Amino acid sequence: MAYIPGGTYLRGEDRPLGGDAEYPEEAPVHQVTVSSFFMDITEVTNADFLKFTTETGYKTQAERGLSKEDFPEAPEDQLVAGAMVFSPPEDAVEKWQPGAEWQWWKFVKGANWRHPQGPGSDIHQKMEHPVVCITKEDAEAYCKWAGKRLPTEAEWERAARGKLKHAIFSWGNHPKPDDKKWPANTFQGEFPYKNLALDGFVGTAPVKSFEPNGFGLYDMGGNVWEICSDLYRPDYYQIFSENPVKDPKGPTADQAISQLENDTWNRSRKIPAGSTPFHPLARLWVSKGGSFLCHHTYCLRYRPAARHYAESLSPTNHAGFRCVKDVE
Repeated sequence: MAYIPGGTYLRGEDRPLGGDAEYPEEAPVHQVTVSSFFMDITEVTNADFLKFTTETGYKTQAERGLSKEDFPEAPEDQLVAGAMVFSPPEDAVEKWQPGAEWQWWKFVKGANWRHPQGPGSDIHQKMEHPVVCITKEDAEAYCKWAGKRLPTEAEWERAARGKLKHAIFSWGNHPKPDDKKWPANTFQGEFPYKNLALDGFVGTAPVKSFEPNGFGLYDMGGNVWEICSDLYRPDYYQIFSENPVKDPKGPTADQAISQLENDTWNRSRKIPAGSTPFHPLARLWVSKGGSFLCHHTYCLRYRPAARHYAESLSPTNHAGFRCVKDVE
């Protein structure tokens, strides 16, 4: 683990690309203070997670499937074990229409952390890659076993910024400062159908494949999304004046659930007013850092300020986590 000194920094971003705010969930920029903590220098790897499951017998949600008790009205074929897997189309597609992401995401029966592409895949040659197909529940189980916890969003962003003062990326302000080497595992080419893999990797990369940031942390941009402990709502920075500046922990459960009745949020997802789009057990948890699927024209979220979410009932093969620990 690396020691991350406490301090005050500017959280969020107003216009990461200049001009209009392309990512309004990151605004406004505001001061946040966090206490000192320790953070894993890498994402939790398959080798790490294998040790955990071997010692405890733990089964992830993707391995268990959803419960008939929790979803009594769901057809049996919707309760099978599996995960969401990136499945690129053969040709260019329209990326901006509502629901466009279903052109490149598919639920694959039998996909899980041991088989991240589905039953025909395995991790035997990928033990130093980050574990994926993980939900927040799975990540917290690992953290408890390891004597650690998940980072808050504020802690994660503080750590990702390294020793730089409000730089765009964890390595500086230029997306590719070295003409010969890419600074992170992201998507180059034409998203989502043509990955040129100029950084050397089509999918996940072994941890430590790229240079660390100023705190000695690897992959704080790209590779896999990292689940945090905060509940997510896109307008959290904008709406809640009580948003604390000292060790903030995100919205309360009531505040997060109330987003489902937010007219702007519902309209953006084509959800009828007054309806509840998610199952009561579902939650959205902040995820940070972007992944190997982030492309500058579609998802420029491999930046410290970028905010996205992981759905508690939908493990994917581009989401993992890392742990932190309090300073005693």
